[in-house]
Amino acid sequence: MTVRSSPWRSAGVGTKLTLGAFALITVALALFVWAIGHSVSRAIEARAAEELQEKTRLLTDLVDTSDKDLKARTGFLARALQQRLAGRFELSADTVDIHGVATPTLRRDQQPLNLDFTLVDDFTRTTGAVATVFAKSGDDFVRITTSLKNASGERAVGTLLDRAHPGWRATRDGASYTGLATLFGRQYMTQYDPIKDEQGRIVGLSFIGLDFSEYLAHLKTTLQNIRIGQAGYFYVLDARPGPHLGDLIVHPTRAGQNIFDQKDSSGRAFIREMVERRNGAIRYPWQNQELGETSARDKIVAFSYVKNWDWIIAGGTHVDEYTAEITSLRNLYALMGAGFVALICALLYLLVRRLVTVPLAQASQAARAIAAGDLTVALRSDRRDEIGTLMAAMDRIGSSLTGVVRSVRQNSESVATACGEIAQGNQDLSARTESQASALQQTAASMEELGSVVRQNAGNARQADQLARDASTVAIEGGRVVAEVVDTMKDINASSRRIADIIQVIDGISFQTNILALNAAVEAARAGESGRGFAVVASEVRTLASRSANAAREIRSLIHDSVERVERGSALVDQAGATMSDVVDGIHRVSTLMGQISTASTEQDTGVAQVGEAVTQIDQATQQNAALVEQMAAAAASLSAQADDLVRSVAVFRV
Repeated sequence: MTVRSSPWRSAGVGTKLTLGAFALITVALALFVWAIGHSVSRAIEARAAEELQEKTRLLTDLVDTSDKDLKARTGFLARALQQRLAGRFELSADTVDIHGVATPTLRRDQQPLNLDFTLVDDFTRTTGAVATVFAKSGDDFVRITTSLKNASGERAVGTLLDRAHPGWRATRDGASYTGLATLFGRQYMTQYDPIKDEQGRIVGLSFIGLDFSEYLAHLKTTLQNIRIGQAGYFYVLDARPGPHLGDLIVHPTRAGQNIFDQKDSSGRAFIREMVERRNGAIRYPWQNQELGETSARDKIVAFSYVKNWDWIIAGGTHVDEYTAEITSLRNLYALMGAGFVALICALLYLLVRRLVTVPLAQASQAARAIAAGDLTVALRSDRRDEIGTLMAAMDRIGSSLTGVVRSVRQNSESVATACGEIAQGNQDLSARTESQASALQQTAASMEELGSVVRQNAGNARQADQLARDASTVAIEGGRVVAEVVDTMKDINASSRRIADIIQVIDGISFQTNILALNAAVEAARAGESGRGFAVVASEVRTLASRSANAAREIRSLIHDSVERVERGSALVDQAGATMSDVVDGIHRVSTLMGQISTASTEQDTGVAQVGEAVTQIDQATQQNAALVEQMAAAAASLSAQADDLVRSVAVFRV
């Protein structure tokens, strides 16, 4: 298998050390520059966030100051209107129709104010602020006079103050309310004050509105024109709950749009988060496709909440505008560091070449000479470092190899001669081993035949043993049957004797019956004619008794003969039982002898088999020994050839 040589493997030690050092120093420098740049960037970003928050707070303070100023001016104008409205107020049940709406009559010093525009118009001409008077109608307030006009010049009278308006809730409780309002497309700072009668009851409201639309437009323009860095800007979000939540009140290009659900490049709803947090700073990735940006850039935005106007003033720019300078410095330092690293590596290469590469090249050349068989080469060095120690060790290796080669050259011929003698002896041993193996094979064949005969005898013995066992079983069964026959004959003999006894009883009964019949005949004869029928019966009974007696005598004679024969048969059966017992005992002894013969035959078969197996194992071992002898002969021949090769190989060295 061929191993490919890579440029790195074939490079010199000096080159590898220089490249390794260059790589380590470069990585360390890169990590250092990155760490410094990252830390400085984080610090700059934190400083930028603080600056943005400070600028946003300044703008928030500007709006708050404007709000306070407008509220102060509005309060002053409200007090001026109240002075003009000073008098005794009375709410009458009489109504005045205003644009089809029946409005309660509110009088000041007995003069109705409904549709009386003199006072409010004079106030507007004098102060520039609009004024309105409301009359209380149940829980509502209706406009009865005003200097406020719509775009077509019509006065806004006959309408109610919306109950959702915060001024309605405040004035209903007897307090004043000051706040922003958008009326007919213009922005006003308004104030509502309650009007009370002599009893202290609220009978109406006074309203003044200071139009600051031009000032607000100027403020929006000012915010819109403020720039942060090169592309940063400020914008204002509407934070009022409702449909306008998230509207852009101020923005360089998107004023009037709703961006409440706007998401950054990672899908984060950052506007919603700003509205929820109200104050703080946020960083998010943003890709401005309107400017043709193809990738997202991080932006940092600071935002602050203006409570009285429900504004969120936000200002931000791209993070890289703050970090551009530090990025340039980082790149410059990285280039300078790379040049410094290259200079150090060049000096290191020259130093390594002088101290390491050249001495190693000399040692390598000497090693190649030794490998080629030239043991006369010598290395001399006065250095005491690792390189000097290596060169001295290689010189000692050359000297040691010289002694080894001389010794091997002297002993290799002796080894070759000894190997030849060993080979000849192995050949003789191989011949004798083969002869012994042949004899063992013949012995094994004879033992196999003997084993076959013994196994056949053992089989016959086992069959004879089984037959003897079967005969013993049959004989035992016959003895049992004969015993049962003997018992049966004894039972028959006993039954015969009982029958004889019963016949004797029957004979006695017949005799008594005959006597009784005779007595009955005598008694019938005495009776005369009246006992004739009874005499006939008695005569018949006597006749039957005679016949029964005769039959009983015949049966007793037959039973007597049967008993005698049964006794002779029982005696014969007893003799047969005794004979059968002797037969069973003899067969049992024969069966025992056959079992012992079978066991001995089996053990003989096992012994012959073991002897045959042993002979076979000896034969196998002899065969293996023969093979080992042949292998040893071949090994000796090979060792002899190798000794010759060693002699020729050692001859290559020059010592």
